[in-house]
Amino acid sequence: MSHPNTRRRPRLLWANAYCLMDLSSGASMAVREMLIQLVGQGYEVEIIGATVFDAESGRLPLRAQWDRIQHSSSPVVTLKDPPLTHRLVKTASIERGAMTTLEQTRWLDLYTQTLERFRPDLVFFYGGRPLDLLAADEAHSRGIPCVAYLANGNYRGTRWCRDVDLILTDSEATASHYRMTQGIAPRAIGAFIDAGRVVAPHHERRRVLVVNPSPQKGGAVVVMLALLMEQRRPDIVFEVVESRGSWQQLLEQMTSQLGAPRDSLGNVVVTPTTRDMRPVYGRARLLLAPSLWWESFGRVSAEAMLNGIPAIVSNRGGLPEVVGEGGVHLDFPEVCYEPPYGRVPGRQWLEALVQHIERFFDDDAYHEAMVARARAQGERHGMATSTERLCAALAPLVARRAGDSHADRRPNKQLHGPA
Repeated sequence: MSHPNTRRRPRLLWANAYCLMDLSSGASMAVREMLIQLVGQGYEVEIIGATVFDAESGRLPLRAQWDRIQHSSSPVVTLKDPPLTHRLVKTASIERGAMTTLEQTRWLDLYTQTLERFRPDLVFFYGGRPLDLLAADEAHSRGIPCVAYLANGNYRGTRWCRDVDLILTDSEATASHYRMTQGIAPRAIGAFIDAGRVVAPHHERRRVLVVNPSPQKGGAVVVMLALLMEQRRPDIVFEVVESRGSWQQLLEQMTSQLGAPRDSLGNVVVTPTTRDMRPVYGRARLLLAPSLWWESFGRVSAEAMLNGIPAIVSNRGGLPEVVGEGGVHLDFPEVCYEPPYGRVPGRQWLEALVQHIERFFDDDAYHEAMVARARAQGERHGMATSTERLCAALAPLVARRAGDSHADRRPNKQLHGPA
């Protein structure tokens, strides 16, 4: 007779201080979608987090519940997000760096209690802060494999992944970057984007779309470009969707440096952070994504491809891989890639970029051909393919069935004496 546990569902615990419902974090959105897909594949999933967000705008999905969260007498709040449930430690600040020792201790207590009760087969997380390292160490001390998600180019060294059995990333570009620079081998699994939530039902194709106007995303370049085109091509309108970055703040800063302060431009429409990007994509003729830091994947660029919206992107990180033949890849002067990303290419370079944009608006045959290429590229970002890759990557670790271990999983058990 087979043991009853042989047919139980695999159990996965997501453990990280950042809230996965954060609308300003591409990594959080990707992981949330991964967990939804794993539930659909038969996994039991639990989530331990905190009320920590990348930016104030990231709290938008929780706006209706925020007062209840803040006034709750419990240090831990539970949020339903079908098919997921989030248990979040309340924090005084939404900033990760402002998390207090007491708040981190509460998070760690909740985490260890969940390890004992839920007995996961896997612990999944991202991050390289001390609390993240401690969580991975704690899981390993109990014989539980750890999986880390890596979606940026900022990690250095290997201490952060010492207790990690598998590193997942979104693009082959980032996997190659870490193999060459750090000697580690992340496994690329692709995008996790619910097409039904981002693909517009109708397309007007009339605006240049820019999302998250921050310096690292090339916001200063967009300001200079919009200034240049305001008089030259007032008919070409930019739609700037804010996320972490503030367009007005960046515009005022850049134009003040030029000696001619502006608080708005006639060819720029600003859209606040939104939960539903479909109307925005429905208005876009072209996506402009001139990221200057290492863009591991470029979620917005992938969503543009799913919508058949051609893109102009920087030839760096995962963006060329995401866009493929569905857009134009531009090489920026090397100085532009240096933090704090305030250096802007010269007039000649910007003129060439203007010409690229004008062609998308003035040459209908070219634009239609690029739309077709973008749609074809979008088919490569299908959820089913990425989910298959994810499940295949996790399968060997799940097969260990760490949750079935009946060994005393306490560290230094010799200190405790007989059970």
